[in-house]
Amino acid sequence: MKKLDLSAVAPAPPEHAAAADLLRVACVAMVGWYHIWQQSWLTPVLALENFRLDVYPYVRAGYMFVDLMLLLSGFLLYLPYADGRDVPAREFYRRRAARILPSYWLCLAVMLLLAVTDPAFSDLPRLLKDLGAHLTFTHDLFRLSYTQSRLNVVLWTLAVEVQFYLVFPALAPVFRRHPLPCWLAMTGAALSFRLLWTAPMEDTTLFINRLPNMLDVYANGMLAAHLYVALAKKKQRRALIAALGTVACIAGIWGILRLVRDQSHIGDYNLLRLGQLERRWGLSACGALVLTGGSLSFAPVRRVLSNRFVRFLSGISFNFYIWHQWLAVKLKEWRIPPYLAEANPNQAGEMPWQLHYTLLCFAAAIALAALITYLVERPAARKMKRH
Repeated sequence: MKKLDLSAVAPAPPEHAAAADLLRVACVAMVGWYHIWQQSWLTPVLALENFRLDVYPYVRAGYMFVDLMLLLSGFLLYLPYADGRDVPAREFYRRRAARILPSYWLCLAVMLLLAVTDPAFSDLPRLLKDLGAHLTFTHDLFRLSYTQSRLNVVLWTLAVEVQFYLVFPALAPVFRRHPLPCWLAMTGAALSFRLLWTAPMEDTTLFINRLPNMLDVYANGMLAAHLYVALAKKKQRRALIAALGTVACIAGIWGILRLVRDQSHIGDYNLLRLGQLERRWGLSACGALVLTGGSLSFAPVRRVLSNRFVRFLSGISFNFYIWHQWLAVKLKEWRIPPYLAEANPNQAGEMPWQLHYTLLCFAAAIALAALITYLVERPAARKMKRH
């Protein structure tokens, strides 16, 4: 009798969650598309005879995917601890510094140079305050370095990340010993901060994306990693685990799309921020289902979620994220590609400029991200890790 081939339900490797690669690429792409759409106003609808694909709602609310990027960070940071591979605090900080600082410092240097050489530049003390906040990763705490920054407005996420890094080496071992109490404490703290402090504010702009409002997102990511490692190590009932994982992944994707679509219908800016707060926990919970379920799914599914091409895009996603918005603004300012209107071709609905511009923004951002990743980030990271 021929032996049954069980390769399709082979155990998932605890040290590598396949769904993390594709989720990172998808989230960064949607955030990038949102920022590019803000410049192009291109309505992303594909209509062919009786077929119609309308992704406009997901692009319009593309900023929501930043929360999933932070969820992913919590998942990946905690994954080694969940697998019993403790990382000493000094080593943790060294790795994090090597990962983000080369690209971050390069971006700040370029932004600073552009700011001081701008003919309209006149306020050096303000720029130095802006730079100081960015260098200390506190720029999300001040209006002039957050929503009014002269450097790069998308860098606020790194402030939240680094602030979380400060507490993570102490938090992770406690979470491993007491996952449920820690998850409840982090979730309760975030919900309390949102409901009792942030939501009642007349203007939530400066507070919506502060770390206390994100603790439940990180908690969901850490719990997802905890569950993933525990299930990935199980040797029995692999087919059942793979089947349930696939179902969970599909359910998570459906939930994300539903929540983002609901958010896209909100027009008022104040209500938009409140809607983001209300959907934050649910969105991150759905993302956790995608991460855990997809990474435990059947081996062919995992190969779709993580393959050479996806890993390449995932590897350059950090630099794509920190450069795409600035590049989109500059390409439009430089009239690349050229447009007929005197200004604001997006408001004139100028086609085919809108389509050509959108495609160029993505292509240019990917190319720039690849160059910086392989010529700056990775060589610098290797040197930092050796010292």
